[in-house]
Amino acid sequence: MSAWEQLGLLASAHLDIFILVAGALVVVSLVLAAAALGMALRLRKRYTGLMMDRDGLDLEGLLGHHGELLQKGLRDCEDMEARLDKAEKQLQLTVAGVGLVRYNAFRETGSDLSFSLALLDRDRNGVVLTSLFGRNESRCYGKPVEQGQSNYHLSEEEKQALEEAGSRINVSVTSTHRRRGR
Repeated sequence: MSAWEQLGLLASAHLDIFILVAGALVVVSLVLAAAALGMALRLRKRYTGLMMDRDGLDLEGLLGHHGELLQKGLRDCEDMEARLDKAEKQLQLTVAGVGLVRYNAFRETGSDLSFSLALLDRDRNGVVLTSLFGRNESRCYGKPVEQGQSNYHLSEEEKQALEEAGSRINVSVTSTHRRRGR
């Protein structure tokens, strides 16, 4: 008897076992194929995300594109720094400290209708404005301030307003430097 004939006899005797084994191999193959398909779909999704949804882009093109984006980001950062420096220079000249003291300058008036108002920039330059209110007349005075001092005589109320304005400058400068990491 030849080998083929022996194989045929063996196959006919154990046909149900061969069918079971073949069926199990088909099921295992289908499960493995489904798992491989799922992995391939996840990899394709990750690859598409990596390539930023650009068809036909290879890894070299992707790196070039990222380099362009990085350069643009650096230019934008430099532009922002220049704009911030310009804004800070302009802010140096704006009112940064305000101090207001209300008081009764004349005994014949009934309430605190007189006031001294100090307006200072970050360099402590500015003005102290004083309004003295009386029953029959009112007077206003303006006194220039340079580096926190005035060449004109200041009343106690004007000094107090100037001191209050100066203390508010220190608070705002400190918080600005702390925010920018200086």
